[in-house]
Parts: sequence; structure tokens; C-alpha cells
Amino acid sequence: MTKSISKLAWAFLILGIITLVFFLSKSSIDGFGVFTSNKTDYTTTGQFGDFVGGVIGTFFALAGTLLIYLSFKAQTKENKRNAFESSFFEMMRIYRENINELRYRKYKLDDYLVYENRQVIREIFNEFIECYREVRKFSNSTKTEDYLTPKYIEKLKKIKKDINPKINLIELARIDIAYSIVFYGIGVEGESIIRKNIQKKYNSVYYYKLLYWMKMKPKKSNTERYDNWKKARDLNLKDLHKLVDELYANRNHPEKIEQLSDLAKEFKMNLDYEKYYGGHQFRLGHFFRHLFQSYKYLNNHKDLTEKEKYAYGKMYRAQLSTYEQALLFINSISTIGMKWEFTPEKQSDPSIKTNLITTYNLIKNLPGEHLFGIRYKTYYKDVEYESLEQLK
Repeated sequence: MTKSISKLAWAFLILGIITLVFFLSKSSIDGFGVFTSNKTDYTTTGQFGDFVGGVIGTFFALAGTLLIYLSFKAQTKENKRNAFESSFFEMMRIYRENINELRYRKYKLDDYLVYENRQVIREIFNEFIECYREVRKFSNSTKTEDYLTPKYIEKLKKIKKDINPKINLIELARIDIAYSIVFYGIGVEGESIIRKNIQKKYNSVYYYKLLYWMKMKPKKSNTERYDNWKKARDLNLKDLHKLVDELYANRNHPEKIEQLSDLAKEFKMNLDYEKYYGGHQFRLGHFFRHLFQSYKYLNNHKDLTEKEKYAYGKMYRAQLSTYEQALLFINSISTIGMKWEFTPEKQSDPSIKTNLITTYNLIKNLPGEHLFGIRYKTYYKDVEYESLEQLK
């Protein structure tokens, strides 16, 4: 539109100049002059002025009007860009502040250590990997219906069809539950939220016992109980399920331990203890909400081209460390964060893209091809991964 108006303005200007040159040339050839007998012929000059002002001047006036309009439009666009950049860079600043404010005190290496800033994200991601491995070991069935309700299976199949037919629904379920445990924790409040969120999605027989197994894991500072938990973790799968079934059946009367096996008695489930997975909702909730709103603000901006949006998105992505991208990847394929791409918010404007992870290559810098067996390309096949570019 702007190019068309600019071309039209220049066309009027050139047409006016050509008309003026033609008129002057024709007048000279016809012997028609403005000045005669060393005196000004005001009749002639008046007619000449009327022609120039009425015809040629119109072309110049139209050209000037269009150029003024373009200048005003450019100024308006620049003002909007300045307003956008002011808000966008403020969002980036707040993101860095959110990272810098993170603190996490954790028992490790026989002492309490305090993690700060990006170290916290790394520790949370490592906890997810721990939890994922434990969930994967406990979840040994290869039948989808042993994990998911029929209604939720159909919903995930639609996502699978839209995203990638290679997605394994059992793997997706394990990731979702493991991340929910790390995110909310399995204290009284956290477990209540998890149960509410997954009771219509997952097979209750499966996830009730799984959550009970994960609750059995204490903080490492509780050395005796943690040693017992490691013994249970190292059991073969059949004996592990037998132990969990035994303790789960006795959960309403944990003080009655006479009929329990020796290992089950050692857990002393009637005593209070701090759970290993205490939850990180108060850390990650605000962190991911702000990051999502930042990209949503960028993506929905109508005065930027797709190329400009990507340039700003790339600038923001540069603020994300490898662990931040890894945790974003896990968050986005869990039910907590599927609005990033799998189940996006509806847009009133169909031209606005809704696949934020892919559009802005937000996990571009993840190393290798997978995270402990979870392949990025299975879930985001169109992301231009840096690791794959290096192989070309």
C-alpha cells in the first residue's frame, strides 16, 4: 500500500514537470512570449500563471499531499514501534530480573546448598529428569489404556495427528505426570492439585499408586528413610509394585504394621516426613507466565512484519540459557504449558500464528537430539535446531 502511494506521488510530480516543460517548449516554438517591447505583458503572464497554477500546480499539490501523508504514516509507524520496543525491552528486563531473583536451598552432598539465578533452573530440570526416570520405571505397561482414560486418549490422538503421528502417548503421559509432580510437589496441597488436574485424564488405579510411590521418596537430609527408599527403587519391577501395593493397601491405617513385610515396616509410613518433591510452582509459575505473555505480545503485534517479529523473538531467545530452553520444552508438552503450541489460544485474526515454539525457534539451542530419550524433533519437527545445522 505504502509503495503504491509513493509511486503515485512520484508519478504526479513527474507528470507535472513534463507538462510544464512541454508547455514552455510549445510556447517558445509558437513564438509566444511573456515579455514584449521590454515591457511585461501582464495579460500574458496572468494567463500563464492561471495555466501553471490550475493544471500543473494541481499535479504538484497532489504529489505533495501524498508525500505528506506518507511522512505522517511513517511517523505514526515509528511512534508505534517505539512504544512497542519500550514495552518489549521492559519485558526482557523483567525476565532477567525474574531469573536473578530465583533462590533454592537444597540438601546435597551432605550439606545444604543455596542455588541462585540460572542454577535454580538447572536444578529443577535435573529434578524433572530424576522424577521422569522414576515414573518411567514404575510405569511398565505398554498399553495406552492402562494410563489414560478413553476420552483423553481421543483428545491426545487429535494433537498427535496435528503435530506428529510419531508421538508416543505413553511417553507423553509419563512426561506430563513427572513434570506435574516437580511443578506442584506432592505435599498435601500439591497432591490435591495434581489429583484434580489429572483425575479425568489418567487411569485412577495407575496414578493413585504412582503418586503414593513418589510420595515415599523423602528429602535426602532424612538419611535413614532415604536409604530405605533407595533400596525400594533398586528392586526389580515386580517386587517394587508388590511393596507399593502392600503399603498402599495399608495407607488408611499406617500404624498397623504387624502384617507388613520387613522392608515395608522400615518405611514407617505412620510418621511425618518431608517429601523430596516439594514443588516449584511459586518459582516457575510466574516465570513461564511472563515468558508466554512476552511472546504473545510480540506475536499479536499488527504493525510488525513476520521478519521483524522473528528478529525481536530471536533477541529475546538469546536471553534463555540451555537449561531454560530445556525446561520450556518440557513445560510446553505437558498439560500445564500446552498452550505454547499443542492447544493454543484461539485468535480472532486467522493470519496470526499460534505455534509459538516453532515460529520463534524457542528451543533451537538444545544440544544433541534428545533429553534422556525424549526426542525434541518428535514434538517439534519444524524447529530449526542448531545441532542439526552444524551437521550440514
